[in-house]
Amino acid sequence: MIKLIRVLLLILLSLLVLNSGPLTSSANSVNPLPYEDEKSGRNSNAYLSTYEFPSTKMKEDFINEIYTYAMRANEKWGIPASAIIGMAILESGYGTTRIAVNANNLFGIKVWGYNPKNGWQLKGQPDEDYEPVPVLIDYGKDRKIYDESKRRDNWYRAFTSYKEAVDYLAGNLLLNERYRFAKTNYEERRKKGWSYERASKEYLYDIANAGYIHLGGEYYRNKVGSIMDEYDLYQYDDRKLKDIEGHWAEEQILFLTEKGWISGYPDGTYKPNHSITRAQAAAIISNFLALTSTNKNIYFSDVVKSFWASESILLVAQHKIINGIGDERFSPNTFLTRAQMAQIFYNAGFYSQSVNNRVNSFKDVEQNFWAFVAIETIKQEGIMAGYNASRFGPNNPTTRAQMAAMIYRIHEKGLNK
Repeated sequence: MIKLIRVLLLILLSLLVLNSGPLTSSANSVNPLPYEDEKSGRNSNAYLSTYEFPSTKMKEDFINEIYTYAMRANEKWGIPASAIIGMAILESGYGTTRIAVNANNLFGIKVWGYNPKNGWQLKGQPDEDYEPVPVLIDYGKDRKIYDESKRRDNWYRAFTSYKEAVDYLAGNLLLNERYRFAKTNYEERRKKGWSYERASKEYLYDIANAGYIHLGGEYYRNKVGSIMDEYDLYQYDDRKLKDIEGHWAEEQILFLTEKGWISGYPDGTYKPNHSITRAQAAAIISNFLALTSTNKNIYFSDVVKSFWASESILLVAQHKIINGIGDERFSPNTFLTRAQMAQIFYNAGFYSQSVNNRVNSFKDVEQNFWAFVAIETIKQEGIMAGYNASRFGPNNPTTRAQMAAMIYRIHEKGLNK
């Protein structure tokens, strides 16, 4: 009789635990919970895989799904795709952990509180460090049933999909005040010529040391870094531009992209033959020279603070590299002419010696033309050339490919030093 009462009590308490909060469930029958198998003792943890060993195909399928989300997140928020994929592999066991299976949570991101609406909870967890959790039934060491409704740090954020988990990590968590500096460091290192591999690993070091995990930066860099090496995840950082293959400026465009000085469009194109705008030129020059603010007050009525290139425009204007067009206007979306391009390079000092003769190289550039000295000087340096021996085309628009090629020549000649 006593034994029967005890069994009935256990069933009743188990039902109470099962209904203690939203989105709670047993992860998988492979890993039973204490009230499902009291002899096995307490459950392991949320990171325990529901499979003993993921197969090679499972691993490949997981990476093939995640990398698309990671690349889009990289383009939108600037977090290295290789790091996102590597973190997802490590934290979710290729999508096989209990939180990955039950909550689409690839990164162990928690949501704090008692019975939060957007949380998933693995029941039967060991007593948490934050505060004691009442024990409902104690069958001995490691064989306890806890009052799960009294937990507040054992809730994992529940996502509707892997994509949502990636977007939350890259567009929310890693952009908050604690970790945002790591993204800035990553971008600066790329501009300085760091490889994707080195910059991405250092990114992991930065976020780990800032508190992303308690084991420290060196551990996380080595652990996730070895995964990134194994699968060459850096290939997803090196976004190939799909419309430059075979183009005359392909090599130069790829080189500048690798350096982080130029970038393509969100659809994966560079549009090399499109004309470049004054705003785009400002962004490229600012990145190329790693300009910093002079704190000089500059104002353009047609450049609002929310404009994508507003910071770059202010920087090039502060350094007197690209000036306004008058009336406190910058005209950011106007196409840049070849004469304006030559003047920008001249203003930036991309020459060893300014021309001191008054000999016309081009019939369509008179000596009294406003950019005559700039055009002749930049032509003398071998940075720009005419369409032929006598025609420069000063009022023709500059293409994005031409801009890339000219920046490449400046770098090769060391004139940006």
